[in-house]
Amino acid sequence: MAYDRRWVGGGSGLFLGPGWSRARIAAFQAERLRALVRHAYVRVPHYRRSFDCAGLRVDDVRSLADLARIPPTSRADLQGLSSREVTAAGFDPRRLVVHHTSGSSGRPLRVRRTWFEERLLQAYRLRVLFQLGLRVTDRRVAVVFVPTDAPEPRRKSGPLRYEEIDGFLPPASILARLRELRPAVLRGYPATLASLVPHLTDADRERIRPRLVVTDSEMLTAEKRSRIRDGFGARVVDFYDSHEFNMIAWECVAGGSYHVSDTSVLVEVLRDGRTAEPGEEGELVVTALHSFAMPFIRYRLGDWVTRGPSRCACGAANSTLAAVHGRTFDRFELPEGRSMHPYRLATDLVRCAPWLRQFQIVQEHPARIRLRLAVMSDGEPPEGWATELRRVFSASLGEGVAVETELVDRIPAEPSGKFRPYYSLVSGAAWNRGSGC
Repeated sequence: MAYDRRWVGGGSGLFLGPGWSRARIAAFQAERLRALVRHAYVRVPHYRRSFDCAGLRVDDVRSLADLARIPPTSRADLQGLSSREVTAAGFDPRRLVVHHTSGSSGRPLRVRRTWFEERLLQAYRLRVLFQLGLRVTDRRVAVVFVPTDAPEPRRKSGPLRYEEIDGFLPPASILARLRELRPAVLRGYPATLASLVPHLTDADRERIRPRLVVTDSEMLTAEKRSRIRDGFGARVVDFYDSHEFNMIAWECVAGGSYHVSDTSVLVEVLRDGRTAEPGEEGELVVTALHSFAMPFIRYRLGDWVTRGPSRCACGAANSTLAAVHGRTFDRFELPEGRSMHPYRLATDLVRCAPWLRQFQIVQEHPARIRLRLAVMSDGEPPEGWATELRRVFSASLGEGVAVETELVDRIPAEPSGKFRPYYSLVSGAAWNRGSGC
């Protein structure tokens, strides 16, 4: 389905620059918000029900001051709904780009976008990389976790070359591939890149010399930053992103805050039902300004952040976050000196247990993993589910690691209000924990 011209009347806002004032950004966001609310009410059953239940009329939303009138949506609200209930009428879900998220919330979700939306959000990420010094001729390499059912890691030749290395591989294999590719820009999860540093040889340091290292998908602690910076001899810049929104914010190397991608997302930081003041922690609520196939309007991402100053010290007009607290994961230290990022286990779990509503993976001992699993309210796990999960996990964990399963009604958050989908009780993983958890 082609875009209605009303949806894109304000343009993409991709070329936000010094000429964009806060007032112009706010006007752009308000225009997009009005179009999104009207579109979602007319075409998306979930939002029509939600708005009607809250007594919201689409004409009630005229400016950003009306944002609080819109009922928020959480991942739990979208889970279990059919694709037809969350995808806009006129879009064929089978023809959309699908991202499978296990996510920092421990709640699996399928995110759907058109190819146009996918490329537009990628362009926002590239725009930031160019601002950080990316050249068209540079090779970008990402150490990411490739799903087990993917034919092979993605790659792109020609200008803006891009290559993926499977983060499930042993460190020696990852470093061998990095020596071959010699990236100018290296991307990866902080825990994964930090875990490679002890394995770097002098030959590696000669051949693996990126100008820039970009981290994302986890909280970047000071210890991980110093490990990665000193190990690879490169500047480290943190991106804050998610499958639902792609780029949310990025670290400003001049001012120290995170610049919000204001023309692709509308960000709120809420504390006790009100907007947090600069310097206060709160829950992040995000609206995707260009997602019409599967809208995310006032979406509770499940992360906690600190709201930044109204303007970054660098002088940019972007709104800011001072810190991101909600996504730091423990690497699992296994017998015989092996270690594993829990994303690998989460990927296995999400793909072989579609009946899951929520999960938590806890390493109680180097040789024991416990799975806490909450089932969809209208579903039951198939016969033999526990045996199948133990088989899948054993294939990833190797011999000598017991997998225990536990069905629960719900998995509570910690006293801080944050939820940890993965964590280790093994002391060897302590260096990988951040102060924000």
